Amino acid sequence: MNKEQAVSDPATAEAGPKSPLGVRPFRYLWLNTLTFAMVANALRFVYGWVVLDGLDGNESAQGLVVFLLGLPGIFLLLPAGVWADRVNRRMLLIGSQIGTGLVMVVSAALIGAGQLSMALLVISALAAGVTTAVGSPVRNSLVPELLPKRLLLSGIALNAVAMTLSLVVGSVTAQLVGDRFGFDGAFWYMAILMGLGLVALLFMATPPHQVRDSGRPGMRVAIREGLAFVGGQPALRILFALLGLAGFVMNALMFVTLQAMVKEDLGRDAGDAAPLLAMIGLGLMFSSLLIMKKGDMPKKGTVFLRAMICGTSVLTLMGRATEYWQLVVLCLLMGFAGGFFINMNQGLIQSNTPNELMGRVMGLFTVVSAGLTPVGALVMGVLGSSIGPANTMTLCAGLALLAVVWTYFRTTALHEMES
Repeated sequence: MNKEQAVSDPATAEAGPKSPLGVRPFRYLWLNTLTFAMVANALRFVYGWVVLDGLDGNESAQGLVVFLLGLPGIFLLLPAGVWADRVNRRMLLIGSQIGTGLVMVVSAALIGAGQLSMALLVISALAAGVTTAVGSPVRNSLVPELLPKRLLLSGIALNAVAMTLSLVVGSVTAQLVGDRFGFDGAFWYMAILMGLGLVALLFMATPPHQVRDSGRPGMRVAIREGLAFVGGQPALRILFALLGLAGFVMNALMFVTLQAMVKEDLGRDAGDAAPLLAMIGLGLMFSSLLIMKKGDMPKKGTVFLRAMICGTSVLTLMGRATEYWQLVVLCLLMGFAGGFFINMNQGLIQSNTPNELMGRVMGLFTVVSAGLTPVGALVMGVLGSSIGPANTMTLCAGLALLAVVWTYFRTTALHEMES
């Protein structure tokens, strides 16, 4: 059966399913998002775990590998957004899914054959960065294409639930598999997850493919059009600026510095960071479910800013933690604030972006939110080697907190923004 046949345009539908999961194509996309997110979140943990415990490396080496994992995204995410506006989004996503699965299979096979080395991790991280970068903006741009606008915020929140479930179980299950079957087992596990996500895509129908961006300007011109659209909207500029701050500082602290802090400052195994990531995921899931249940809420821009103030405050306190249980509590709080941050940010951006530019804007969204994380990881790794991971956490999160508080009191465009 043609997977693009007989699918109505959900963007204009007024009646129909009462929840996003009632839309069958979105249901398959959500399953794919869940498995992909489990791999994406586990990748940072597994690469860092192998470096710190498998190769007995330091936080600088850990930061380098995580940086290389995200490096291709810096160059590929914007072009991938253009491709998402020009070609069949479903087929592009399938290709990305197959590519990431193959990288996991090859990495697992080589590690199992006794070829574990820093060189292997570098090549594997770069290859995984390429394949995941191509699919990320495509996956995001499909959400408003498959859902009516009245279900968009609920759909974004439901996708955030998938992301949070992946934080809860992705790193933890990868650690359990790795403890039982070795580091190669962790990579085999991620390969299986990518295979399951591929099956979901094969069953997913999409609206009849329409030629987007029919003038087909060159890649640079197309990218500039997306950048000009964002740059011409004051509220969007602020959203993207704060999203960049979160990607560069907050994500790097949570997913890289925290792991080094557990080992260097608390004297525990680096793998013990997995339950902390799970607690962040639980907090994200609670707030995302709350948002999904409400479906909509007023003053989304203000909610977004307040959530970011709470998140940066919690991160600052995490750097002063002296016991593991303190980090458990703070990670749960961090996740709860993060759920409001993620959902309000993406909801406002997608609600204020036309579909013909959605791929490019989501490409920029992914560059800013995820593409800056590896750069931040590299910087935090070097800084952590100098002043220690805990001090790095407090210093950088504190500076981010000051920037967000200044934005809250000195700007009005975001406070007034609605979907």
